[in-house]
Amino acid sequence: MEGDSMQPTIEPCEVVAFVDCGGRALTSGIYVYTMDAFGRPCLFIKRIEPLADGSLKIISDNHHYETFTLNTDEQKEIKIHGRVVASLAVSRFV
Repeated sequence: MEGDSMQPTIEPCEVVAFVDCGGRALTSGIYVYTMDAFGRPCLFIKRIEPLADGSLKIISDNHHYETFTLNTDEQKEIKIHGRVVASLAVSRFV
């Protein structure tokens, strides 16, 4: 993973393992998803909390990043790939 938005839970350059969730976040957890940003599809790892009204709260564990909510119409822009089940620190030598 690149970036610091999920620190301290997941550190930059850690490898994450995730399981298929059928494209939906039915329970609160950390998920891998794709969403258009900066004019192109980008991969993100964030905490997602489904709300009672069907919207999704997208949360970064790093408090320097804002939480936002996607209503049901806006969720057409997001593709959820899976739920994160583990992360692993990796040392790079090259």
